[in-house]
Amino acid sequence: MIHINCDVGEGVGNEELLMPYINACNIACGGHAGDDETMGEVVLLAKKYQVEIGAHPSYPDRENFGRISIHMASAEFIKTIQNQIGNLEEIVAFHAAKIVHIKPHGALYNDVAKSEERAQLFLKAISKYKDKYKLYVPYNSVIETLALEQNFEVIYEAFADRNYNDDLTLVSRKKDDAVLTEIGAIIPHVSLLKNEQKVLTISKQKITLKSDTFCVHSDTLNAIKIVQQLYTYFNSEKQHSKPTFPTIKAYGNTGILLTWEAKMTSEVLKNVLECKEKLLNFNIEVLLDIIQSNNSLLIIYDNNKIDFKTLQHLLERLFSLKSDKIQTPTQFCWEVPVCYDATFGIDLEEIAQKNKLSIAEIITLHTAPKYQIFSIGFLPGFLYLGGLDKRLHIDRKPTPRLEVKKGAVGIGGMQTGIYPKSSPGGWQILGNSPLNFFEVSNEKPCFAKAGDFIKFVSVSIEEYHQISEAISNGNYILKSAEIC
Repeated sequence: MIHINCDVGEGVGNEELLMPYINACNIACGGHAGDDETMGEVVLLAKKYQVEIGAHPSYPDRENFGRISIHMASAEFIKTIQNQIGNLEEIVAFHAAKIVHIKPHGALYNDVAKSEERAQLFLKAISKYKDKYKLYVPYNSVIETLALEQNFEVIYEAFADRNYNDDLTLVSRKKDDAVLTEIGAIIPHVSLLKNEQKVLTISKQKITLKSDTFCVHSDTLNAIKIVQQLYTYFNSEKQHSKPTFPTIKAYGNTGILLTWEAKMTSEVLKNVLECKEKLLNFNIEVLLDIIQSNNSLLIIYDNNKIDFKTLQHLLERLFSLKSDKIQTPTQFCWEVPVCYDATFGIDLEEIAQKNKLSIAEIITLHTAPKYQIFSIGFLPGFLYLGGLDKRLHIDRKPTPRLEVKKGAVGIGGMQTGIYPKSSPGGWQILGNSPLNFFEVSNEKPCFAKAGDFIKFVSVSIEEYHQISEAISNGNYILKSAEIC
């Protein structure tokens, strides 16, 4: 197991792709980067992915990204640090989240590590947060000693993507070997830190360096690949114990298919719909569409912004998070009138013969259950309904009809369904409904949704025509009841 943190909200824009792999984030508070909008966006992402939130104050120097030391009057310095943290506190509180730690940025981080004067001043600036937030510090630094003396709770931080000098300061970014970007170098670097609490310095000396958390800068080249591989390499044990997840596979160049058990049961449908709802609630920007079937979800994504492997990890992390019970949309039972007259029930005789039932028995069996809608397709508004009595199961026709009438109610294998428009089809037809099952001009083109229920009600041919006329005149009220 490894604890990974990232400096974020600095204008790179890769936060959502980093969040699945990190444990903590340090949010730029407006000193070197960031503003109210970016802070709010990252706070929401951190809350969504259950990532610890840290304040990342710096010298007020956006031009140099906070990476140059600035000499300031004490009062001015204290004010800017407190304002930065205070701004983030307000945004965090607004989003009902919480700050866990503070970590200085850039030149300020380096200055407080080696300057007693600067460290004392920084600790004075954050003294009012001492009992609220932890403090990220480098091991064997000036600020570590002073913070412990003043009873701050410290977290030792090491850098996964930076080289160290023999005095445990970071190699200057002005030098070519300051930043580690290749995983072949980063894995051994972090392994030594994690397993031996030592770092191999730029001069090849092994020196003790305690570390509780490892930082990867979001603007480091290959930052996403670095955190991916750190997460995978060091969290292999966690991967073995991760919760059961649907089968995942690529579906073309822009699709990812999640598949559950090949069963048409309410339990499988519940898992599929809860998964879809969670994805919708997370509002992942790279997802373009989610298409649901009986036991699967097809996710269409923007492959210019994310690759298959990264999206797979993102989804796995999403579903490993502890969360409140997903509130799926309210389910309704819709009352659908069906006329089983021979005029419409053109396959009733064949069904009766093959299933050894009378036509009256077929109608009784077909109208008895409340059918659950498992999916909607292959035509817009075609309802695939589960719950058909086994005595009515019958294979589809070996040769489909070239035209099945709009509103035709049929049986295909273990399902029953309704044709929303005239089309070719091979289902066994036993009746017709006068309702409109898909109106493209309506705000909700299909009145029902997956998870809802359908109750068929037998009507005479006279009642069928009366309902049809009422629908044409706009006077028909479709009956429904909320499922408790």
